[in-house]
Amino acid sequence: MKRYLIFLFIIIGLAACETDSECRQTETIRCVVVFSCDSLVSNEDTIYIATFTNIDSVTVQGVGTDSVLYKNKKSVSKLSLPLRSDTTETRYHLTLNEQEDTLVILHTNNEYFVSLACGCFVFHELDTAFGTNGLIQNSQVINTAVQNTEQDNIRLYISF
Repeated sequence: MKRYLIFLFIIIGLAACETDSECRQTETIRCVVVFSCDSLVSNEDTIYIATFTNIDSVTVQGVGTDSVLYKNKKSVSKLSLPLRSDTTETRYHLTLNEQEDTLVILHTNNEYFVSLACGCFVFHELDTAFGTNGLIQNSQVINTAVQNTEQDNIRLYISF
C-alpha cells in the first residue's frame, strides 16, 4: 500500500509541473519586412521599369552583433527580424544583390507579463524605418503593432 501512495504522489507531482516549452517557442516576437523592388530592364529597343518582390541574394546581420540572420539566402520576398527589447532602435546591415544598406527601425517596447512559467513577452510599436546608404529608396510602416509573425509590418522600396 505504501508503494501505491508513493507512486500516486509521484504521478500527481509530475502532473502539477508546468512545462514552459510552448512559451519558449513563441517568446521572440519578430517584425516582418517585405520588399517592393524596381529595376531598369532593356528589351531590344525598349527600356522599362520592372517591379518585383523577390530578391535573388540576401544577407542580413545585426549591427553591433556577430549574429547573421540570413546568409546569401536566395529568392527572398520578406524578412522576419527580431527587434531589440533593451533599446528603441534596431539596426541591420543588409546586403541585397551585392548592394549594401543599413536598415534602421525605430520602435517602442511594451512588456507583457504572461505567467511565472512563461515570463514576459516584449511587444513593439513601430515608429519609422529608413535606410542610411541610399539602396532603400523609401519605407512604409504597414502595421505598427509587432505582436506576431503573421502580419507584414514594414515595406521597403528598393531600386537596383
